[in-house]
Amino acid sequence: MTNGSAQVDVSLSVRGARGGGLILLGSGASFAIQLASLLILSRLLSPSDFGVVAMVTIFVALGNLLRDFGLPLAGLQEQSLSRQQASNLFWMSSAIAAVCSILLAVSTPVLVALFHEPRLTMIVPSLAIVVFIGGVSSQLQVHLARGMRFGALVASDLVGQLVGLAVAIALAIAGTGYWALVAQSLAAALLTFIHRWVASRWMPLAPRRGHDALRLLKTGATYGTAQMLTFAQSNVDTLLVGAQLGATQLGYYNRAYQLLTAPAGRFLDPLTQVVVTTLNKAKATQRDPDALLYKIQFGVGTLIVWLFAVTAGTAPILIPLVLGDQWGPAVPIFQVLAAGGSVWVFSHVSYWAFIVKEKPNALLSYNLVSKPLAIASIYIGSQFGLVGVAWGYAVAMGFSWPLNLLWLARTADLPGWRFLANGCRILLGGAFGGAASFIAYNLLAPVPPLVGVTVGTLAGTAAMAAVLFALPGSRPLLIEWMRLMRSSLLPLRKVS
Repeated sequence: MTNGSAQVDVSLSVRGARGGGLILLGSGASFAIQLASLLILSRLLSPSDFGVVAMVTIFVALGNLLRDFGLPLAGLQEQSLSRQQASNLFWMSSAIAAVCSILLAVSTPVLVALFHEPRLTMIVPSLAIVVFIGGVSSQLQVHLARGMRFGALVASDLVGQLVGLAVAIALAIAGTGYWALVAQSLAAALLTFIHRWVASRWMPLAPRRGHDALRLLKTGATYGTAQMLTFAQSNVDTLLVGAQLGATQLGYYNRAYQLLTAPAGRFLDPLTQVVVTTLNKAKATQRDPDALLYKIQFGVGTLIVWLFAVTAGTAPILIPLVLGDQWGPAVPIFQVLAAGGSVWVFSHVSYWAFIVKEKPNALLSYNLVSKPLAIASIYIGSQFGLVGVAWGYAVAMGFSWPLNLLWLARTADLPGWRFLANGCRILLGGAFGGAASFIAYNLLAPVPPLVGVTVGTLAGTAAMAAVLFALPGSRPLLIEWMRLMRSSLLPLRKVS
């Protein structure tokens, strides 16, 4: 590697690390805003207000999934995207979003009858607008991501959430009830859209035939179908618990699942834009994307596995501290889910590989095999109660990751064994970290819960770091990431 290419590689790595850092900071700020929203609005609105809006939430989520139709990923994965291609994607996304929004609004009588709730008559059409706004905004998000303008993306999300919360608080104080929550969603979506449009300074051209429009649509449809299968797998456990074990048991499972997935998902989902863009830039400069993805797997995997390890280890005191003593039954569920989630993060890295390798058909064929198997695993687990569902999820994650590495090795020439060994070293460190967290606070018991969590976290962190530093395969990566984090805090011109 020449000195010039090495400098480009460092500059690209620093840009990617800086973008990941912005996403991480933005995720933390977003979590803080949502926590503030929960605490404030819970005191201003009734459970009934939250419940009636929650009835529509899963249908809005489904509408958002159908609305995207995989087109944002189709635009993001392209190494070279012309303005006309981006414009065609914008108009296709907007048209599909309009159809999904209308279908959701038209389904209002069905939802009113399903829930026996006449208040949904106006709520559903109002929230259908959110689906449309999100569809129009999606390609603006792609435009900013392709330009590596991750600060603008983070800012747009935070501005939308802050304005939405302010609107909700004002309306809740005014006594509008559940309309405060509806207005919160509308205001957040609208302000996010406006901010992204202003930040991008981009106007779409008129739609035109050709320009690979059909190919991009087919690529998006393939990604969209794969995402639908993932959506089914992600929600089947909730449906099974609710149908077989009732609302109370579902409450325990849902809280444990949300504590696990909310922080990780809030980081990993937006990080997709950073990773895919960075790897595409690497490909464009003749760099090896597999080598960079290998380093990304270590950095992202270490962070998420550490988070799950120390929280699982301290869960017996952490969950009652955060949620209250009445949530004690959620502790074993959370610990089992954390084990599965630690493997799940590596499947998410493989998902990035499918996108960067431009293998939507391979991703779809993998999902057609793996997602039904995962659903079957969760169903079998549900026959053994609440913790059985969690074990079904953990087992599903356990076999899904090696399976997708095998798929990538066969279809995209990814060095699967190397990625498997990298992940297993991190998981080994996480196992020691979780055990150290559990032992540390138990040795000090009885202590105040906050002290126990702090000591357990410090012990788990030290143990995991010691294991990774002791292993020859992970030591250089750990040192490189520490250097990269330090470099990312410096002005980019100093490293480019």
